[in-house]
Amino acid sequence: MSTFPIYPRQKVRLGTRIGNWLLSANASLVFGFLYLPVLILIIFSFNNTRSVAVFTGFSTQWYVKLSQNTELLEAARNSLLVGLVTTVVATAIGTLTAMAMDRYRFKLRTAFDANLYLPIVIPEIVMGISLLLFFNQALFPFLQNVFGIRATTGLHTITLSHIAFDIPFVYVIVRARLADFDRSLEEAAADLGADEWETFKRVTLPLLMPGIIGGALMAFTLSLDDFLITVFTKGIQDQTMPLYIYSLVRKGVTPEINALSTALLFGSIGLVGLSLTAQNGGAVYTRAMSVGAGLGLGVYGITSLPLVFASGDFSLIALVVRILLLAGFYWAWRSFGGYREELAETNDSGKILSWIAVLLVFGAAYLSSFLLLS
Repeated sequence: MSTFPIYPRQKVRLGTRIGNWLLSANASLVFGFLYLPVLILIIFSFNNTRSVAVFTGFSTQWYVKLSQNTELLEAARNSLLVGLVTTVVATAIGTLTAMAMDRYRFKLRTAFDANLYLPIVIPEIVMGISLLLFFNQALFPFLQNVFGIRATTGLHTITLSHIAFDIPFVYVIVRARLADFDRSLEEAAADLGADEWETFKRVTLPLLMPGIIGGALMAFTLSLDDFLITVFTKGIQDQTMPLYIYSLVRKGVTPEINALSTALLFGSIGLVGLSLTAQNGGAVYTRAMSVGAGLGLGVYGITSLPLVFASGDFSLIALVVRILLLAGFYWAWRSFGGYREELAETNDSGKILSWIAVLLVFGAAYLSSFLLLS
């Protein structure tokens, strides 16, 4: 019978202590290397002078200056418009593709599945060049020769490009959600008399909603932050937020750039956090996001409604859009009933996080409406 060697207790403790110290030091160095420059950028965005080398005092003047920058607001509006259209289309296609790949077996299914991962794997610069060649050498000549349409690059080509590389990310997230999906619930609904549409609306869609919202938020984040693919497919005068930041950096780094980068950083972190929360947190967080989105749209609609009549050039379209935004209150009210039920079954930390999700999505919906409609 073999016996294990017995080590002195003090020696094991010392080795464990050294190992823990080395792991802690390694983690500190890695996280310091990654996030210390970001922390410095945030600090210097509040500098009260134009210096980016010496912090002389606290000030929010650069954020105020950003809010008055018309070029920045136009670039933010373009990024938001492209991101919203991209998110809607990519989420719909990615979700339907994930359901088809999960539930049906057909020829070349493995090859098709591998092809869906290509936009994630290949470098962005390769995809940007390939999309540029596709538009200029294939799509535009085809439209010109067949339909007589003279097309050029612009926000529409940026949007198509973002849809192309966002679909695989939505697909992966929704497919992961489908891996844990209990098909017996759909069978039970069918046994109780529900047809295919009722089963999808009342059983399948609610269970997939955390993955769908997580994929949508991830797609919006990737579209909002993208630079390489955008720079290859943009038009002559079209600007997005990343392109505008790059144009400012070429003139020199200033606290205004730091402030803009900080705002974009916190926006991206918030969207990624909401995406992860929706994927892993359950129905309470998805309902919280629905409540926040409805309130944000409705509040902007009601606060901006008097401005439509106060302005000298009255617009019927602007009035209709504001009235449609008021439907956000109805959406929030419909979602609040389910949210309250889910909230009652959640622990205290979950309740706090869900209300934070409500506030974050409320702010995002309100700010998005302001940028698009102001």
